[in-house]
Amino acid sequence: MKIAHMAWSAKQVCKMIDGEKFNFDNAVQRGYVWDNSRSSLLMDSMIRGYPIPPVYAERENKVYYVLDGKQRFHAVHGFFNGEYSLKDVPEFEDEDGELVELNGKYFNDLPEDLRDALESYIFSVYYIEDATPEEISDLFYRWNNGKALSSFDVMRVKIKDHAKIKEISSHEIFKNALTEKALANNKAEDLAMKSWAILYMKSPSFERKELQPVLENASITDEQVSDVNSAFTRVLDAYRAIANITNKDSVEIKRDKKVMKRILSKTHLVSIIPFALRSVKDDVSVYTFADWIRHFYAGKKRASIDDVYNDNSTRGSSKASAIKAREDVLKKDYEAFVNDKEVTHDSEDEAFQKYCSEKANTVLNTRDDDHPIAFNDMNDEEHKELFKTCVIEKDMNKYEDTIIKAYNRVCDEDSDSTDDSVA
Repeated sequence: MKIAHMAWSAKQVCKMIDGEKFNFDNAVQRGYVWDNSRSSLLMDSMIRGYPIPPVYAERENKVYYVLDGKQRFHAVHGFFNGEYSLKDVPEFEDEDGELVELNGKYFNDLPEDLRDALESYIFSVYYIEDATPEEISDLFYRWNNGKALSSFDVMRVKIKDHAKIKEISSHEIFKNALTEKALANNKAEDLAMKSWAILYMKSPSFERKELQPVLENASITDEQVSDVNSAFTRVLDAYRAIANITNKDSVEIKRDKKVMKRILSKTHLVSIIPFALRSVKDDVSVYTFADWIRHFYAGKKRASIDDVYNDNSTRGSSKASAIKAREDVLKKDYEAFVNDKEVTHDSEDEAFQKYCSEKANTVLNTRDDDHPIAFNDMNDEEHKELFKTCVIEKDMNKYEDTIIKAYNRVCDEDSDSTDDSVA
């Protein structure tokens, strides 16, 4: 391991950030968590010339991967670019003894001498090269006054394909599943690791002693990343499908709110990943998958309708035996439900033809009774849309939209025919 030292002005640091000379996505760093007040205090310290702790980075291919100092550099770059104004800082006494109010001021609002003081402030930067994950962990321990990396962060540092886990963790589902604080503390990566493991680890276990050695040596493929993301997308689509179901009574509304909350909790979200992916691979509709979720996670006092699953979702849920028990229960219930309920492509045509036969010679209307239209006057595309919104999606709003569009089309055609006959 080699260690070197550099001194850069704040202005130079900002140019390097803009030029992508810094990378802040290494495993040790948290997300950006400083608030306005804390960022402002750093700017105040720089204006006054107070010493600031060094920044530490790992250099590779002329790019500096910041290990300690992300919050400081982001605060500087954000203030210089007008992203926030100063808050909760004391007045500054200039050379003439005049007090300058800093609160509420953006960078460009400051007097020229204070802007110069900020831009010329020198940051001390130490960078290392050719360091092992163990050496980085030891350095972090020393930099943080003897506070070691958490076991989770140690594992993140040692992952062979951390970039692939990072890619998975950027899926939009985590904006719904996690709080901002949890996202900043890289909890999305924890779920990404476990979701990969439940799909590709033999006898998956989420205990650190079992999971870490696997991730240290695993080569995560692009196809695997795509599969995990497809599974997350399916869960998110099902979540939205449940939210969009209309004509629910108060009991169903309350139940579905619980179901939606449950499937985004970490244990249940990871548990259903194999079946979300399976539903995609088997071309099961998202609505059938959503109905299965509504069915299985509709427990009245506990998460699901199955006691064995519930018992293995609490204490000890990370153990291989608990994961296997949950998977066995889900597999049995999923297969029974899908085999009973799913409308496959082969049977969908039959279901559609049956639907058309039932609706033939009937008059459809919206709930306000203002758009009566004969089913026989609707075209094939409109029939298919009705079937989709009514039978598969069960979305009354979309169903009525289809009726209204068909009603307007028929009215317009009747108007055109009248005009032609008069002419």
